[in-house]
Amino acid sequence: MVKRQKTGAEKAGSHLDTLTLLRAIYVTDLKEGGAPVASIAKRAGVAPSSVRSALREASARKLVREAKGAVALTTSGRRRLKVVMMGGAFEIIHPGHVHAISEAKTFGNTLVVVVATDGSVERNKARAPVTSQALRVGLVSSLREVDLALPGNKGSIYDILLRIRPDVIALGYDQRHNGEEIEREAARRGLRIRCLRLGTPIPDVKTSKILLSL
Repeated sequence: MVKRQKTGAEKAGSHLDTLTLLRAIYVTDLKEGGAPVASIAKRAGVAPSSVRSALREASARKLVREAKGAVALTTSGRRRLKVVMMGGAFEIIHPGHVHAISEAKTFGNTLVVVVATDGSVERNKARAPVTSQALRVGLVSSLREVDLALPGNKGSIYDILLRIRPDVIALGYDQRHNGEEIEREAARRGLRIRCLRLGTPIPDVKTSKILLSL
């Protein structure tokens, strides 16, 4: 489930399909606040020449636009993506997390995972997190199904929603969030979001129980 890095030869010869291009633009812009060709190429694991070739085709189809050295998705381009957002602490990656992340990815074609702040973990679990947020973000980023892992912020959940603008929110089977309330509040902010509840075949596998067994 860990991402495999492409070799230089693979990058140079790779053809960039439209969906991969659009996903790379969206994720790069979300993470960096802009999407220059070099960053898109790095994200997609191909040479910049492959990105430029794919951009010409996508531009002709009015899926992307370029300005001041950066690329952005048009409304039509963004509609090609179905962005799923999920959140959690992810202190110790275990089979329950693997199942949840894999299921969440089936709800769309682009998965953004928001990793809780250390303070949030401490408030919700009445203890300090096992690992820091930075380490947890890096770990989640290494998982193949995850297109982008972002550190959560200290504000409202709706702050990060307005930044990501997902189409679907995947809620953990044991998370306390009210999906209907999130949908209503998101709609008040101009976002159309559908909340779906994840299942689990292994409800007894939890970080808290793993820690108790150590």
